[in-house]
Amino acid sequence: MKLMAAGIRRDFFRSGKNTNIFTAVQNTDFTLLEGCMTVIVGRSGSGKTTFIQMLSGLLTPTEGKVTADNTDLYLLSDKERSAFRNRHIGIIPQGQTGLQRFTVLENVLLPAEMYGKADDKKDKALQLLEAVEIGALADVYAGELSGGELRRMAIVRAMIHEPQILIADEPTGDLDAETTAFVMKLLKAHAENGGSVLIVTHDKDVMAYADELYRMEKGVLVRS
Repeated sequence: MKLMAAGIRRDFFRSGKNTNIFTAVQNTDFTLLEGCMTVIVGRSGSGKTTFIQMLSGLLTPTEGKVTADNTDLYLLSDKERSAFRNRHIGIIPQGQTGLQRFTVLENVLLPAEMYGKADDKKDKALQLLEAVEIGALADVYAGELSGGELRRMAIVRAMIHEPQILIADEPTGDLDAETTAFVMKLLKAHAENGGSVLIVTHDKDVMAYADELYRMEKGVLVRS
């Protein structure tokens, strides 16, 4: 599946002396290649998160369009777009995410639960948890996990529907070197198996894993 952005821009309104419009991402064309790990580096506040939120169908562009193959994401209804994203795009959000009073397995199955398919995905979830070496923690509450374990759980949750596209926002921001290497190898393997992976980060160590490397500065995306 080819994910493409054509002239997308995002403005935000805010109060100020001179203007009430802040452009977080300038007009941008972009193609996420299949079988490729693409990394976008940039400082905090450069527009990286806004950019991937538009690409993943979470934030409507002020201008431009985002297409996945022949589907224009923002011509879909909210319900249709949510279902499309759930099937085709796995999102690994920034930070240590998880419902603390749910077990690891329950957290992983949440995307399937939304569509009444949790029972069908249970075996798959357990296999993925074993693959990321936290299978023994399936019945442990998320609030008891370490940062690295939470990140592995988030990756499994993003992969539960075997999406063609994985989008990760600062996936190594709070991890030690060993866990960072483990997480990056998992994401790299997804790309090598034909999927598309997009990572935004300010972690320079992640650059070594990139097949395609971009830099974002003040909302402008350029190839490095």
